[in-house]
Amino acid sequence: MPEHDPGTIECCICHQRLLPPYQTLGGRAYCAQHFAVVNRPHTGFWRATAFQFVGIAALAALVAFAANLIGPISGPGLIIAGVLLAILPSALWLVFFYQQDRLEPEPKHRVAAVFLLAALLTDVFARRIIGEWFRLSEWAPYSDLTSLLSSILIVGVTYQAIVYLAVRLLVYNTAEFDERMDGIVYGTVAGLGVAMVTNLNYVLANDGVALGPGVVATVTTALAAASFGGLQGWFMAEAKFAHKPVWWVPAGFALATLLNGVFSWLIGEVSAVGLQVDPWRSLLMGLAVALGAFLVLAALMRRSTEVTLRRAGR
Repeated sequence: MPEHDPGTIECCICHQRLLPPYQTLGGRAYCAQHFAVVNRPHTGFWRATAFQFVGIAALAALVAFAANLIGPISGPGLIIAGVLLAILPSALWLVFFYQQDRLEPEPKHRVAAVFLLAALLTDVFARRIIGEWFRLSEWAPYSDLTSLLSSILIVGVTYQAIVYLAVRLLVYNTAEFDERMDGIVYGTVAGLGVAMVTNLNYVLANDGVALGPGVVATVTTALAAASFGGLQGWFMAEAKFAHKPVWWVPAGFALATLLNGVFSWLIGEVSAVGLQVDPWRSLLMGLAVALGAFLVLAALMRRSTEVTLRRAGR
């Protein structure tokens, strides 16, 4: 077997020997074929995402409608139904993102590790920061302004910091994080870990949930967490592959935090005392924020892809 030349530059995907000028992203070299694939627009991803949004929204509407027909349930049945509502949306999103047709499917153990770390950090830190250290429930409802600011500066900051830490600590500097879509996938997975624990805490704190309002709260929370996590992950990927300025990742963190805080403030209506609000209105508002985040993300992805391919002369 011939000895490997340590000075040889190879494609990081197919290991084909490359000749200058080299096409690189994030310090990794690519052959012409795989450079184009790594930077291609993922039109199928966005189309499938749209169907996923519509499908889960339809599921939420169906459960809420069925709850109105069945009437109230109580006891263990209510708690079991509530726990299922807390877990199912995150599970559906995890399956959806992992099954996307991508150049290099992410290792399952990496996906699971990011999800579990985000869930663990949420349970250990977020619940205590929000509920015990700042005691938001005691003073945040004082006015609309304090409620909104606390949702952004405490809830949003805490949840998005967990997303950032889970991605940064476990995958950002690994060989698996080798294309822009990885930022979206891992950011989404981290967001879903946050959402699952948040939903479980919501269910258990209320000894189960009324199915109608409960499905609104849990499903829209999972949708929104996927959106905000994916958006923050995109900013992180751009910083790695496009060598953005030092303020780039903090700007993405601030945007995701703002959206998360606004969403938390809006969806908080569902758990208002006595449920004296229309849950369908909260469902629509929550979906609007989540869909808006993904539309922004899609536009940013398309723009960055076009710029990269144009600079490569393709």
